[in-house]
Amino acid sequence: MRTISVRLDDSSEARLNSLCQSLGLSQTEVVKAGLDLLQQHSTSPAALAEGLGLIGSFSSAAQGSDTTSRGRDHSALLRKKLSRQQSQQRLSGTQT
Repeated sequence: MRTISVRLDDSSEARLNSLCQSLGLSQTEVVKAGLDLLQQHSTSPAALAEGLGLIGSFSSAAQGSDTTSRGRDHSALLRKKLSRQQSQQRLSGTQT
């Protein structure tokens, strides 16, 4: 194990001491936890969401409503929209 020295200005030292006191952790534990948090935030948002179990856990539709989830049903919604556009184009082409 390696020991390092860190120079902190007065404000940073006060914040570190405050965190240690409020969390009941040593300075080493707080610094290690901070490193862990920084490493988590350096991953992609998708990887972070997957790691937190958030992928697939939300729906944009209200429970019990007939409204579909746009995220889940985007393919079907897109097909319907294209079908409507094609129908309108056929109708406007036959009327001229």
